[in-house]
Amino acid sequence: MEKNGKKLGEYLYEHLENNEYLRKLMEILSLQYAFWLFNGDWKLTNKKKYDLLKFADLLSKSISSQENNHQKNIALRIVAILSKMYPNDPRVGLITNEVLTRFNNFLPRKKQGYSVIPTIDYLWNDVLKEYQKDKRQIPGQKNQSFIGKQDVIFKSLASQLNSFSAPTSMGKTFLIEKYIEFKVMTDSVENFAITVPSKALITEVKSRLIDDLGTKLSENHYRVISHPEEFQSDYEGNFIFVMTPERLSALIFQKPEVRLAYLFIDESQKATEMSSRSIFYYEIFDQIKEWNNLPKITFASPLVPNPGVFKQLVEANKKDEGLQITESPVTQVKIIFDRYAKEILIYDDLNKKATTIVKFTGTPSVSEIVLGMLKIQKGSKCNLIYYGSKKNAISDAVVVGRQLPELNDAKLNELADYISRKIHPKYILVDLIRKGIAFHTGELPINVRIRIEEACREGLLKLVFCTSTLLEGVNLPADNIFVTTLHNGKGKLSRLDFLNLIGRVGRLGHSMIGNVFLITGESEKSHSNREAYLSMLAGKLNKAKLSVTVIKPKQAAAIKKSLEQGNVRLEDLKEHRNYDLIRKLSLLYVKELKDNRSSVVREYLAKSINPDEEKKILQTLQNRYSDMLEDDINFSSDQSEKLREKISQEDVRAYPDIYKGEKLNLSETKDFLLKLSEIFDWDIYESGFIKSKEDKEIQEKIVEDDAKLTLLWISGYSLRKICDLAIKIRDPKSGDTGFLNRVSRYNDEIPNITWDTITINAVMNRLQKLQFVLGKYFLKFTQELTKSGLAPQNDWYKFLEYGTDSNLRIWLQQNGYSRESSEYIEEHKGELIIEEFDGWKLTNLIQSVDDIDVVNETKEVRINVPEIFLS
Repeated sequence: MEKNGKKLGEYLYEHLENNEYLRKLMEILSLQYAFWLFNGDWKLTNKKKYDLLKFADLLSKSISSQENNHQKNIALRIVAILSKMYPNDPRVGLITNEVLTRFNNFLPRKKQGYSVIPTIDYLWNDVLKEYQKDKRQIPGQKNQSFIGKQDVIFKSLASQLNSFSAPTSMGKTFLIEKYIEFKVMTDSVENFAITVPSKALITEVKSRLIDDLGTKLSENHYRVISHPEEFQSDYEGNFIFVMTPERLSALIFQKPEVRLAYLFIDESQKATEMSSRSIFYYEIFDQIKEWNNLPKITFASPLVPNPGVFKQLVEANKKDEGLQITESPVTQVKIIFDRYAKEILIYDDLNKKATTIVKFTGTPSVSEIVLGMLKIQKGSKCNLIYYGSKKNAISDAVVVGRQLPELNDAKLNELADYISRKIHPKYILVDLIRKGIAFHTGELPINVRIRIEEACREGLLKLVFCTSTLLEGVNLPADNIFVTTLHNGKGKLSRLDFLNLIGRVGRLGHSMIGNVFLITGESEKSHSNREAYLSMLAGKLNKAKLSVTVIKPKQAAAIKKSLEQGNVRLEDLKEHRNYDLIRKLSLLYVKELKDNRSSVVREYLAKSINPDEEKKILQTLQNRYSDMLEDDINFSSDQSEKLREKISQEDVRAYPDIYKGEKLNLSETKDFLLKLSEIFDWDIYESGFIKSKEDKEIQEKIVEDDAKLTLLWISGYSLRKICDLAIKIRDPKSGDTGFLNRVSRYNDEIPNITWDTITINAVMNRLQKLQFVLGKYFLKFTQELTKSGLAPQNDWYKFLEYGTDSNLRIWLQQNGYSRESSEYIEEHKGELIIEEFDGWKLTNLIQSVDDIDVVNETKEVRINVPEIFLS
């Protein structure tokens, strides 16, 4: 029966979730689950339980075209909660299996304490399930099936231009990896690239691809690389590039012969962030538009309601909405700890309201709440605690650590010893690890972060205190997450970031439900009060906008005025909080004019700058810079011009020597950095890095500190040795406590964090900034020297990138070893390295050395680059 094109079933299902009885049942279920979760008195009558199961069964079969996904999500929520509350109830088990099957979720399930009478209907359904499971097998993967709408996403990856969004738990990166593996295993002869937002994720994704492809890499002549320096144009095979957007942009710019068949932009919502890093997404597509054949392009993002917006990076006027998946294979329960009102509330997603569970007296600290829940949730494997700042995360980790004993666990002690060796014995993380606690922050070395994540997955670490690293796609399968603030550094979490954050609990293959504890501030007007959290939970996601929209008519007018005068500095916008982003966008705009390309930035500015004005801008700039407009958007033409002048005037024609006699060459290195600062106008373009608002004396001290740290790093000192020296320099009794932190207002001791840990964090944080900031200027200097016929023998760009001036250690890292492992191998090169006519080779003894990182990395390197080993 049909009416107006609708089937009767669609009418019946339409708005079923608005059924008054269902809404009442969901409110009761949420409240009783909260009582169960807190080990309180809870009760759900058999009638209510069975009626909920009937609704779950009915909703999971939804055929309403409008409400399908939402209704299925409600069904999953019902069975996920009831499965927790009634783990041995046969009827709950049966309906849960039915609901999961309708989600096409064929992951292994807990054995139920009941037997099923094998009726004809049951056997027939079982046959159908097995058929669906086999039919949904991931191509090339044995015993792995698509879940939910994963098959839809997987098929979309073959499109010429594709953009999709899906819940955090859908496994977007996993699907991209499996697609690449499928293509490689089916004898594909083409290059792939996948961009990820952080270096840590490079290591994670690269390792998984190598491990899963195994010998198929060498058999099919593929290599996985993660840095432009690793690309070899004479390699007779194909590449899988796993890089940050910065690195991929640099690869395409530096190696114009590179071509891609597929390009996957993971976590593409980063292109909407008001940060200068977003510009590299624009730059990638501006460069590949010059190719005769564009690669097949996929943008992948979590939850974005209009994923089609990213297609504008490729086709500026593209208007379609993309593929949005809202069906979630997992669910979360949200509980609010209102420290101002002194009550705990459970949030009901269907009714969009919070109900009080219990009231309390006093105002507990965040650490007291976490410890209290840890006692209640004894069976939880891993709990994440999110903070908006690193110092608060570490401080509370220490506070909680004081309340807990050492566990005397062999694996935890081994991890603690590992961190002691890799960072420093006095680092507070070492002691915390022994108690089953860790913090996970951005400046931690990648290998340490990976080991922490592994320990979390194994359930060894019960508490992990985290910062915004959780927003970068880190996959930590936790049972509970505590959100202590709606801030991220000095800014606020967007609703997209908030939902992405709480999506860290309830993960495919781990648990179909996760608990989210939202902790308010102590005051009524706290930025993270109850109303703020409820607004995040109940509100709708705004449509995403590319970061180019930061340029409003006023800024566009200022850009036009400045460029028409031949001025690329944009002084009128210097005080704008997004100056760096606006400047980079204007540089990309100039490049698009020069190359006569119609790309997203030019199309956007066309609203404010007409074609005649564009011609005037281009002519003025070409006259001003003698047709030598800069192509690299890391620099503006005034910087490049000044550098060329200084080289031609012999003011700066080489890097300094690292050593002067037997000592590190501090004075010449400091002078060199000061020259770079003057040439590249760091007081304008790197004002935060150089602290340009401080007086000259402080700025010079900052440069001197950077010179010391740079020399220690590029000469190959281990992180532990560098930290040891910094601790001695910053000795509060007799040393220079301002070393690496010259702005006095930030020199105060941080509560609960030892001075040694503050120092070690300062070292790791500044090293990251030096690599990011100095790295691009060293690269530019090397390139200009080379163009002038003065190619440097001591290339500080490479030395800074790889943390050594040793050619052997650089070679080892370019083939996949970490900086620390390359140091170990060089120290034992008599046993592990043989030099042959065609270069170095690694001996088989390297497989059994007493360094766990070297052994583990060797397994991957041997698969990925087998030719560097003795056969």
